[in-house]
Amino acid sequence: MGKIVVKKILLVCLLGVFSMPSLANEHLISADSQTVVVQAQGGFKGPSRSKHIIKDVISALNASDNTKVNLTGRLIMSLGDEDYVFQDSTGEITVEIDNDIWYGRTITPENHIVLRGEVEKDWNNTSIEVDSLEVLQ
Repeated sequence: MGKIVVKKILLVCLLGVFSMPSLANEHLISADSQTVVVQAQGGFKGPSRSKHIIKDVISALNASDNTKVNLTGRLIMSLGDEDYVFQDSTGEITVEIDNDIWYGRTITPENHIVLRGEVEKDWNNTSIEVDSLEVLQ
């Protein structure tokens, strides 16, 4: 192959590699380096039978491992390390809050908070692994 052909192939390959993020949005680059605009792919927006997000402690205690939770209530006690007792109107559950989730905030039992995370099931224990914490005003 001639140098020009090899350079064109290399250029097309490089364009393809560097344009990968834009392919996911709305651009498609063809082999002859012309840009063809396509609309972003749509999808379904509406009710689903997929696993729902648990909203209260009693449901979390009965949920399967790795089920997503979005709990509103209060932290009422520290159990040491990164473990705490969380309480809402339906009951209490142990939650694990990693130090980086606090972002320097101080939370007291009087603060109402929202915890987002997932259920962690062990042999005889159910707890919540917290991914984020929001203080309600």
